[in-house]
Amino acid sequence: MRRVVGKATIDLTPDAFAELRQRYDELVVDVGTGDGKHVLAVARSRPRALVVGLDAGPDAMRKTAARAAAKPAKGGTPNALFTWAAVEQWPAGLDGVDEVHSLMPWGSLLRAFVRPDPDVLGDVAAHCRPGAAFLVTLNLHAWRPPVPEVGATPEPTPASALADLAPAYAGAGWALTAADYAGPEEIAALGTSWTKRLNSSRPTLDVLALRGTVVPSR
Repeated sequence: MRRVVGKATIDLTPDAFAELRQRYDELVVDVGTGDGKHVLAVARSRPRALVVGLDAGPDAMRKTAARAAAKPAKGGTPNALFTWAAVEQWPAGLDGVDEVHSLMPWGSLLRAFVRPDPDVLGDVAAHCRPGAAFLVTLNLHAWRPPVPEVGATPEPTPASALADLAPAYAGAGWALTAADYAGPEEIAALGTSWTKRLNSSRPTLDVLALRGTVVPSR
């Protein structure tokens, strides 16, 4: 596992990660974490959870990772960890996940969720414990106008997500049970940089939140 700590990237062995994991009651993984601010927000609100941010690009999360690695007296957050890895190259030892988040995914990760990729979704599910909760939030501006990753896929609504996405998710071990537009308070609570970009005080429906549980079949 390649752990990002500020400008440095260090190797964290599966045994070292397992030792760290034993200190906490839960394991939360944020897939496609971007700048990692959501990881920091969750870790600070849930001190008994180890919160891991995973992203294929390390640079955006370096600043947040440095803040997390500081001494607690200087604002550090010891239960926040950042790792450099693509979802297709899941880090060894990052197993038994209790909760999966993916907020405002972009690029190939967005495509995997909206044009469901059974291999990507199945790979993530394989590292989760049965019944692990998941939260996926879609930035609907990806359809306004459509970016290449969504292609000709219509902009999802709560109804269409349950009708069209849920069956495909189920085949990969994801039981999608709820889909709703996120309100301003929920968006703000996510702690992401997208909060300000989306200007969540507007009445427009910008974010679709998908929730459910993971039932690994592999």
